[in-house]
Amino acid sequence: MSKMYRGNLARTGEYNIKGISEAKKVLWKFTTGDKISSTPALVDGRLYFGGQDGFIYSLNASNGTVIWKYETGHGLLSSPAYENGIIYIGCHDGFIYALNAQNGSVVWKCQTGGHVDCSPAVENGIVYIGSCYRSLYALNAENGELIWEYKTKNGKNNGVWSSPAINDGRIYFGSMDHNVYALDKTNGDLIWRFETGDMIHPTPAVANGMVYIGSEDGNLYALFEKNGSLEWKYKTNGCAGTPAVTKNTVYFGSHDFNVYALDAINGNLKWKYATNGEIYGAPSVAGDVYIGSFDHNVYALDVVTGSRKWKFETGFFIVSTPIHGDGVVYVTSRDNSIYALV
Repeated sequence: MSKMYRGNLARTGEYNIKGISEAKKVLWKFTTGDKISSTPALVDGRLYFGGQDGFIYSLNASNGTVIWKYETGHGLLSSPAYENGIIYIGCHDGFIYALNAQNGSVVWKCQTGGHVDCSPAVENGIVYIGSCYRSLYALNAENGELIWEYKTKNGKNNGVWSSPAINDGRIYFGSMDHNVYALDKTNGDLIWRFETGDMIHPTPAVANGMVYIGSEDGNLYALFEKNGSLEWKYKTNGCAGTPAVTKNTVYFGSHDFNVYALDAINGNLKWKYATNGEIYGAPSVAGDVYIGSFDHNVYALDVVTGSRKWKFETGFFIVSTPIHGDGVVYVTSRDNSIYALV
Protein backbone atom coordinates (compact mmCIF):
# COMPACT_ATOMS: atom_id res chain seq x y z
CA MET A 1 0.00 0.00 0.00
CA SER A 2 1.22 3.51 -0.87
CA LYS A 3 -1.33 6.05 0.26
CA MET A 4 0.70 9.14 -0.61
CA TYR A 5 3.75 10.52 -2.40
CA ARG A 6 7.01 9.21 -0.87
CA GLY A 7 5.10 6.54 1.07
CA ASN A 8 4.56 8.36 4.38
CA LEU A 9 4.10 11.78 5.97
CA ALA A 10 7.84 12.15 6.65
CA ARG A 11 8.40 11.56 2.90
CA THR A 12 11.26 9.12 3.47
CA GLY A 13 10.52 7.07 0.36
CA GLU A 14 11.10 3.80 2.23
CA TYR A 15 8.60 0.97 1.71
CA ASN A 16 7.98 -1.94 4.08
CA ILE A 17 7.94 -4.36 1.17
CA LYS A 18 10.62 -6.01 -0.90
CA GLY A 19 10.77 -4.92 -4.52
CA ILE A 20 11.37 -7.26 -7.43
CA SER A 21 14.93 -8.57 -7.81
CA GLU A 22 14.58 -8.83 -11.60
CA ALA A 23 12.27 -7.19 -14.13
CA LYS A 24 11.29 -10.22 -16.18
CA LYS A 25 8.34 -8.83 -18.08
CA VAL A 26 5.64 -6.17 -18.36
CA LEU A 27 2.56 -7.48 -16.59
CA TRP A 28 0.51 -4.74 -18.21
CA LYS A 29 0.85 -1.25 -19.69
CA PHE A 30 -1.80 1.47 -19.77
CA THR A 31 -1.46 4.50 -22.07
CA THR A 32 -3.15 7.87 -21.52
CA GLY A 33 -3.54 10.83 -23.87
CA ASP A 34 -0.44 12.73 -22.73
CA LYS A 35 2.64 12.57 -20.52
CA ILE A 36 2.49 11.21 -16.97
CA SER A 37 4.59 12.86 -14.26
CA SER A 38 2.42 11.87 -11.29
CA THR A 39 3.54 9.12 -8.92
CA PRO A 40 0.61 6.75 -8.30
CA ALA A 41 -1.01 5.97 -4.98
CA LEU A 42 -1.74 2.27 -4.46
CA VAL A 43 -4.61 1.39 -2.11
CA ASP A 44 -6.69 -1.80 -1.86
CA GLY A 45 -5.77 -3.04 -5.31
CA ARG A 46 -6.34 0.28 -7.06
CA LEU A 47 -3.88 2.76 -8.55
CA TYR A 48 -4.64 6.50 -8.55
CA PHE A 49 -2.67 9.12 -10.49
CA GLY A 50 -3.02 12.27 -12.57
CA GLY A 51 -2.18 12.69 -16.25
CA GLN A 52 -1.12 15.70 -18.26
CA ASP A 53 -4.07 14.86 -20.51
CA GLY A 54 -6.27 16.43 -17.81
CA PHE A 55 -7.65 13.22 -16.27
CA ILE A 56 -7.40 11.72 -12.80
CA TYR A 57 -7.34 7.94 -13.16
CA SER A 58 -8.24 4.95 -11.04
CA LEU A 59 -6.95 1.63 -12.44
CA ASN A 60 -7.20 -1.96 -11.36
CA ALA A 61 -3.66 -2.67 -10.12
CA SER A 62 -3.74 -6.31 -11.22
CA ASN A 63 -4.58 -5.77 -14.89
CA GLY A 64 -4.48 -2.04 -15.65
CA THR A 65 -8.14 -1.67 -16.61
CA VAL A 66 -9.87 1.66 -15.94
CA ILE A 67 -12.20 1.72 -12.93
CA TRP A 68 -13.00 5.41 -13.38
CA LYS A 69 -11.48 8.62 -14.67
CA TYR A 70 -12.36 12.23 -13.91
CA GLU A 71 -11.69 15.06 -16.34
CA THR A 72 -10.34 18.32 -14.95
CA GLY A 73 -9.57 19.85 -18.34
CA HIS A 74 -6.04 20.80 -17.25
CA GLY A 75 -2.83 18.84 -16.81
CA LEU A 76 -1.90 17.20 -13.53
CA LEU A 77 1.69 16.88 -12.27
CA SER A 78 0.69 16.36 -8.63
CA SER A 79 0.76 12.94 -7.03
CA PRO A 80 -2.37 11.97 -5.10
CA ALA A 81 -2.88 11.19 -1.42
CA TYR A 82 -5.55 8.79 -0.15
CA GLU A 83 -7.28 9.07 3.20
CA ASN A 84 -10.63 7.76 4.47
CA GLY A 85 -11.98 6.87 1.05
CA ILE A 86 -11.02 10.16 -0.61
CA ILE A 87 -8.32 10.98 -3.18
CA TYR A 88 -6.71 14.43 -2.83
CA ILE A 89 -4.69 15.88 -5.71
CA GLY A 90 -3.57 19.25 -7.08
CA CYS A 91 -4.08 20.44 -10.66
CA HIS A 92 -2.57 22.96 -13.06
CA ASP A 93 -5.93 24.77 -13.14
CA GLY A 94 -5.21 25.99 -9.60
CA PHE A 95 -7.72 23.71 -7.93
CA ILE A 96 -7.17 21.10 -5.25
CA TYR A 97 -9.56 18.22 -5.86
CA ALA A 98 -11.07 15.78 -3.39
CA LEU A 99 -12.66 12.81 -5.18
CA ASN A 100 -14.53 9.77 -3.94
CA ALA A 101 -12.01 6.95 -4.33
CA GLN A 102 -14.70 4.42 -5.25
CA ASN A 103 -16.35 6.23 -8.15
CA GLY A 104 -14.39 9.44 -8.86
CA SER A 105 -17.22 11.82 -7.96
CA VAL A 106 -16.22 15.25 -6.64
CA VAL A 107 -16.43 15.65 -2.88
CA TRP A 108 -15.10 19.20 -3.06
CA LYS A 109 -12.60 21.35 -4.92
CA CYS A 110 -10.75 24.43 -3.69
CA GLN A 111 -9.30 27.22 -5.83
CA THR A 112 -5.82 28.54 -4.97
CA GLY A 113 -3.97 31.52 -6.40
CA GLY A 114 -1.81 29.51 -8.80
CA HIS A 115 -1.32 26.07 -10.33
CA VAL A 116 -0.83 23.23 -7.86
CA ASP A 117 1.93 20.83 -8.91
CA CYS A 118 3.12 19.54 -5.53
CA SER A 119 1.50 16.67 -3.67
CA PRO A 120 -0.73 16.84 -0.60
CA ALA A 121 -0.09 15.47 2.86
CA VAL A 122 -3.20 14.46 4.81
CA GLU A 123 -3.24 14.01 8.57
CA ASN A 124 -5.96 14.11 11.23
CA GLY A 125 -8.60 15.60 8.95
CA ILE A 126 -6.38 18.29 7.44
CA VAL A 127 -4.92 18.54 3.92
CA TYR A 128 -1.59 20.36 3.63
CA ILE A 129 -0.54 21.42 0.13
CA GLY A 130 1.38 24.19 -1.61
CA SER A 131 0.58 26.39 -4.59
CA CYS A 132 2.69 28.20 -7.15
CA TYR A 133 1.11 31.31 -5.69
CA ARG A 134 3.79 31.24 -2.94
CA SER A 135 1.47 29.74 -0.32
CA LEU A 136 1.13 26.61 1.75
CA TYR A 137 -2.47 25.80 2.69
CA ALA A 138 -4.08 23.81 5.48
CA LEU A 139 -7.59 22.77 4.42
CA ASN A 140 -10.39 20.90 6.12
CA ALA A 141 -10.28 17.42 4.57
CA GLU A 142 -14.07 17.02 4.68
CA ASN A 143 -15.11 20.21 2.91
CA GLY A 144 -11.99 22.02 1.65
CA GLU A 145 -12.47 25.07 3.88
CA LEU A 146 -9.32 27.05 4.65
CA ILE A 147 -7.88 26.56 8.14
CA TRP A 148 -4.73 28.63 7.62
CA GLU A 149 -2.45 29.88 4.86
CA TYR A 150 1.26 30.68 5.03
CA LYS A 151 2.76 32.96 2.39
CA THR A 152 6.46 32.63 1.54
CA LYS A 153 8.64 35.63 0.67
CA ASN A 154 7.23 38.22 -1.73
CA GLY A 155 8.49 38.27 -5.29
CA LYS A 156 8.14 36.65 -8.67
CA ASN A 157 8.52 32.88 -9.03
CA ASN A 158 8.38 32.23 -5.27
CA GLY A 159 5.84 29.44 -5.49
CA VAL A 160 5.76 26.19 -3.54
CA TRP A 161 6.52 23.19 -5.75
CA SER A 162 7.99 21.16 -2.90
CA SER A 163 5.55 18.72 -1.28
CA PRO A 164 5.23 19.19 2.49
CA ALA A 165 6.63 16.66 4.95
CA ILE A 166 5.14 16.28 8.44
CA ASN A 167 6.83 15.09 11.60
CA ASP A 168 6.35 15.75 15.31
CA GLY A 169 3.84 18.57 14.92
CA ARG A 170 5.75 20.43 12.24
CA ILE A 171 5.51 20.89 8.48
CA TYR A 172 8.65 21.17 6.35
CA PHE A 173 8.83 22.28 2.71
CA GLY A 174 11.02 24.15 0.26
CA SER A 175 10.16 27.17 -1.86
CA MET A 176 11.26 28.69 -5.12
CA ASP A 177 12.34 31.68 -2.99
CA HIS A 178 15.42 29.53 -2.06
CA ASN A 179 14.24 28.82 1.48
CA VAL A 180 13.39 25.75 3.53
CA TYR A 181 10.53 26.38 5.97
CA ALA A 182 9.43 24.74 9.20
CA LEU A 183 5.92 25.65 10.36
CA ASP A 184 3.72 24.74 13.30
CA LYS A 185 1.11 22.48 11.73
CA THR A 186 -1.73 23.64 13.98
CA ASN A 187 -1.60 27.34 13.08
CA GLY A 188 0.99 27.78 10.31
CA ASP A 189 3.32 29.91 12.44
CA LEU A 190 6.95 30.03 11.29
CA ILE A 191 9.36 28.06 13.50
CA TRP A 192 12.49 28.48 11.40
CA ARG A 193 13.69 29.23 7.89
CA PHE A 194 16.95 28.22 6.17
CA GLU A 195 18.17 29.85 2.96
CA THR A 196 19.95 27.86 0.25
CA GLY A 197 21.69 29.20 -2.83
CA ASP A 198 18.90 28.66 -5.36
CA MET A 199 15.31 27.57 -5.91
CA ILE A 200 13.95 24.49 -4.15
CA HIS A 201 11.42 22.26 -5.88
CA PRO A 202 12.47 18.92 -4.31
CA THR A 203 10.52 17.49 -1.39
CA PRO A 204 12.20 17.13 2.03
CA ALA A 205 12.59 13.85 3.88
CA VAL A 206 12.57 13.87 7.70
CA ALA A 207 14.49 11.23 9.66
CA ASN A 208 17.18 10.92 12.34
CA GLY A 209 16.21 14.31 13.78
CA MET A 210 17.22 15.87 10.44
CA VAL A 211 15.51 17.43 7.43
CA TYR A 212 17.19 16.31 4.20
CA ILE A 213 16.43 18.41 1.13
CA GLY A 214 17.94 19.18 -2.26
CA SER A 215 18.31 22.53 -3.99
CA GLU A 216 18.99 23.80 -7.49
CA ASP A 217 22.30 25.11 -6.12
CA GLY A 218 23.46 21.48 -6.41
CA ASN A 219 23.58 20.73 -2.70
CA LEU A 220 21.81 18.10 -0.65
CA TYR A 221 21.33 19.69 2.80
CA ALA A 222 20.99 18.04 6.20
CA LEU A 223 19.34 20.49 8.61
CA PHE A 224 18.58 19.95 12.27
CA GLU A 225 14.86 19.41 12.63
CA LYS A 226 14.78 21.35 15.89
CA ASN A 227 16.20 24.69 14.74
CA GLY A 228 17.11 24.47 11.03
CA SER A 229 20.85 24.80 11.57
CA LEU A 230 23.11 23.13 9.02
CA GLU A 231 24.70 19.84 9.98
CA TRP A 232 26.24 19.07 6.59
CA LYS A 233 25.76 19.55 2.85
CA TYR A 234 26.95 17.56 -0.15
CA LYS A 235 27.64 19.23 -3.49
CA THR A 236 26.71 17.69 -6.84
CA ASN A 237 27.11 19.14 -10.33
CA GLY A 238 23.39 19.65 -10.91
CA CYS A 239 20.16 20.21 -9.04
CA ALA A 240 20.05 17.77 -6.12
CA GLY A 241 16.69 16.00 -6.08
CA THR A 242 14.23 14.63 -3.56
CA PRO A 243 15.94 12.14 -1.21
CA ALA A 244 14.93 8.80 0.23
CA VAL A 245 16.22 7.97 3.72
CA THR A 246 16.78 4.69 5.48
CA LYS A 247 18.27 4.48 8.96
CA ASN A 248 21.87 5.00 7.87
CA THR A 249 21.77 6.25 4.29
CA VAL A 250 20.36 9.06 2.16
CA TYR A 251 19.72 8.26 -1.51
CA PHE A 252 18.99 10.85 -4.18
CA GLY A 253 19.46 11.66 -7.84
CA SER A 254 20.92 14.78 -9.45
CA HIS A 255 20.64 16.56 -12.78
CA ASP A 256 24.32 15.59 -13.18
CA PHE A 257 23.04 12.10 -14.21
CA ASN A 258 24.16 10.39 -10.96
CA VAL A 259 22.42 8.55 -8.15
CA TYR A 260 24.11 9.17 -4.78
CA ALA A 261 24.19 7.28 -1.49
CA LEU A 262 25.44 9.32 1.46
CA ASP A 263 26.00 8.53 5.11
CA ALA A 264 22.93 10.01 6.81
CA ILE A 265 24.89 11.20 9.84
CA ASN A 266 27.92 12.92 8.29
CA GLY A 267 27.13 13.23 4.58
CA ASN A 268 30.12 11.19 3.40
CA LEU A 269 29.74 9.52 0.02
CA LYS A 270 29.09 5.77 0.16
CA TRP A 271 28.63 5.24 -3.58
CA LYS A 272 27.30 6.82 -6.74
CA TYR A 273 25.89 5.32 -9.90
CA ALA A 274 25.93 7.08 -13.29
CA THR A 275 22.90 6.90 -15.58
CA ASN A 276 22.78 8.39 -19.08
CA GLY A 277 20.39 11.22 -18.31
CA GLU A 278 19.36 13.85 -15.81
CA ILE A 279 17.46 12.58 -12.79
CA TYR A 280 14.38 14.57 -11.82
CA GLY A 281 12.49 11.82 -10.02
CA ALA A 282 12.95 10.61 -6.47
CA PRO A 283 14.12 7.14 -5.44
CA SER A 284 12.12 4.58 -3.54
CA VAL A 285 13.76 2.03 -1.26
CA ALA A 286 12.20 -1.44 -1.07
CA GLY A 287 15.07 -3.78 -0.40
CA ASP A 288 16.89 -2.17 -3.35
CA VAL A 289 16.93 1.44 -4.58
CA TYR A 290 14.57 2.15 -7.49
CA ILE A 291 14.84 5.34 -9.55
CA GLY A 292 13.97 6.69 -12.99
CA SER A 293 16.12 8.79 -15.32
CA PHE A 294 15.84 11.05 -18.35
CA ASP A 295 17.59 8.25 -20.25
CA HIS A 296 14.11 6.62 -20.24
CA ASN A 297 15.13 3.82 -17.85
CA VAL A 298 14.03 2.80 -14.39
CA TYR A 299 16.92 1.30 -12.39
CA ALA A 300 17.12 -1.11 -9.47
CA LEU A 301 20.38 -0.61 -7.54
CA ASP A 302 21.86 -2.51 -4.62
CA VAL A 303 21.44 -0.43 -1.45
CA VAL A 304 24.92 -1.26 -0.13
CA THR A 305 27.12 -1.18 -3.23
CA GLY A 306 25.12 0.78 -5.83
CA SER A 307 25.62 -2.00 -8.38
CA ARG A 308 22.81 -2.35 -10.89
CA LYS A 309 20.41 -5.23 -10.38
CA TRP A 310 18.33 -4.45 -13.47
CA LYS A 311 17.00 -1.67 -15.65
CA PHE A 312 13.87 -1.32 -17.77
CA GLU A 313 13.50 1.08 -20.68
CA THR A 314 10.30 3.04 -21.24
CA GLY A 315 9.64 5.30 -24.22
CA PHE A 316 10.59 8.67 -22.72
CA PHE A 317 11.69 10.57 -19.60
CA ILE A 318 10.78 9.32 -16.12
CA VAL A 319 10.21 11.99 -13.48
CA SER A 320 8.02 10.01 -11.07
CA THR A 321 8.94 7.60 -8.27
CA PRO A 322 8.62 3.82 -8.77
CA ILE A 323 6.18 2.35 -6.24
CA HIS A 324 5.75 -1.19 -5.01
CA GLY A 325 2.97 -3.73 -4.72
CA ASP A 326 3.16 -7.42 -3.95
CA GLY A 327 5.76 -8.62 -6.45
CA VAL A 328 5.11 -5.69 -8.81
CA VAL A 329 6.86 -2.37 -9.49
CA TYR A 330 4.67 0.37 -10.94
CA VAL A 331 6.25 3.30 -12.78
CA THR A 332 4.85 6.13 -14.89
CA SER A 333 6.67 7.65 -17.85
CA ARG A 334 6.40 10.72 -20.00
CA ASP A 335 5.78 8.34 -22.90
CA ASN A 336 2.14 8.71 -21.71
CA SER A 337 2.12 5.28 -20.04
CA ILE A 338 2.16 3.51 -16.71
CA TYR A 339 3.92 0.14 -16.49
CA ALA A 340 3.45 -2.81 -14.12
CA LEU A 341 6.73 -4.75 -14.01
CA VAL A 342 7.17 -8.24 -12.56
